[in-house]
Amino acid sequence: MKTQATLLIGAAVLSVTSCDTKNYTEEDRVRVTTNLENYVDSVENAVQFVPVHNWEKIDERYDSLDDRAEKVYNDLKAEDDNLEMIEERYETMVKNAKTESENFERTAEMHMNNVETWWDKTTADVEKGTKNTAEDIEDATQESLDWLEKNFDKLGDETKKKYEEISMKLNKD
Repeated sequence: MKTQATLLIGAAVLSVTSCDTKNYTEEDRVRVTTNLENYVDSVENAVQFVPVHNWEKIDERYDSLDDRAEKVYNDLKAEDDNLEMIEERYETMVKNAKTESENFERTAEMHMNNVETWWDKTTADVEKGTKNTAEDIEDATQESLDWLEKNFDKLGDETKKKYEEISMKLNKD
């Protein structure tokens, strides 16, 4: 009888410990889903204002949040439809944002090249004795200067530096 009781207790303990123990709660699932959604929302908002980003860092953070969410969902054996929708939204947003960023960079480069070409041409005239004035700026060049000034905070460092050098020299004259 004593052996039978020991076996029954041992079996009960074994069945309790062998059951799939959950490390996470439904609250954890909601929290990780909300964190992931909020992150995607913040990236989506950021790309609307500033076209140039460090996508490697953004992807690393997204992957970290997504991995955490997947662990919680797997532990709870929950359907991950929410995660799939968030991932699809994120991937679409990143693809569109990278395209916008490339377009912005091409536009910035075009305007900077226009200004540099004009600057190189007028600098050669200055060496010949012709004074360079703001009235001499051609319409297309002025449009490029205006665009660069308007989008200055969004420009890459190299373009900012070039723009500042030409602006300083132009305002000096």
